[in-house]
Amino acid sequence: MQYQLIRSNRKSIAISFERDGNFKKNRVRETGTASETESLTLEDEGLTLEEESLGQPGYEGLHLVVKAPYWMSPGEIASFVASKREWILATAKRLEREQRKAMAGRPRLENGDTLDYLGEKRTLSVIREERSRARVKCVMDRLLLWVPYEADYEYKRAQLEKWYRREALQIFTQKAEEYALILQVGFHEIHIKDQKSRWGSCSGRKNLNFNWRLIMAPEPVCDYVIIHELCHLRFMDHSADFWKLVESICPQHEQYRRWLRDHSGSLYVI
Repeated sequence: MQYQLIRSNRKSIAISFERDGNFKKNRVRETGTASETESLTLEDEGLTLEEESLGQPGYEGLHLVVKAPYWMSPGEIASFVASKREWILATAKRLEREQRKAMAGRPRLENGDTLDYLGEKRTLSVIREERSRARVKCVMDRLLLWVPYEADYEYKRAQLEKWYRREALQIFTQKAEEYALILQVGFHEIHIKDQKSRWGSCSGRKNLNFNWRLIMAPEPVCDYVIIHELCHLRFMDHSADFWKLVESICPQHEQYRRWLRDHSGSLYVI
C-alpha cells in the first residue's frame, strides 16, 4: 500500500500512523510503496529514540507515515520498511480487532455515560442551556459538561478533549518535575499531543511529549510513561542500562507496559 514519506532535519527514521490533516505544511512529502499491507506504528530502536510502540487502535482516515532525514536514500528507506513486514502484518491485524471493539463500546456522550480519568470511572452529566461556550468540571465521581442547546456529539467530544488536555498538561508537568528531581535530569518543555504512534516521546531538545489520552489510564501507568521518557534524558536508547534505570524508579514497569498493550482501546473511546 501507499505510505506518506516526510523528510525533515530529523536524525533518525521512524514509522507511524497519522490522521488526515495532521501533516505539517513545512515538510517535504513524497510517496512510497509499502509491501502488501497496511500498518500502524513501529519503531527501530537502533534508528529512533522515540517511545516504543505500545499498541493503539486504528481509525478511518489514518495513513502510514515514514519520517526520514533528508540524507537517507530512497533505497535505505524502502529497506527499512520492508524489514518490518512481519511486524506490520501482525500489528495491523491486532489493531483492526481493537478498533472494532473500541467502536462497539463508544459512548454517545449523553447523561449517564462513563468516561475514565486517571483510571477511575466518571459519570457524565450533560447540562444543556443558553450559552455560547462549553464548560467542563470534575466533581467527585461525576464529569459535568455544560453545552449550548444545539451541541452535537462532535462538539461535546471536542470540549471533553480540551478538558482532558488541560488536565494532562497540569498533572504530567507536576509529575515530571518530581521525577526529574529524583533522576537528577532536566527537561525543557512538555507538550500534550494527539499522537497515533506512541504514548510519549523525548526529543533531542529535551522536550517531553505525551498523548493526551494517557490521562484516562490508571495513575501508575501515567507515572511509568513519564519516568520512561525522563530516563531517555540519561540514556537515549533502550539499552540494558536504560531499562535498569527505569526499573530503579518504577519496579513494576513491565506490568504497566502490558496494561497499555492490553487496554489501549479503552483510551480511544472518544
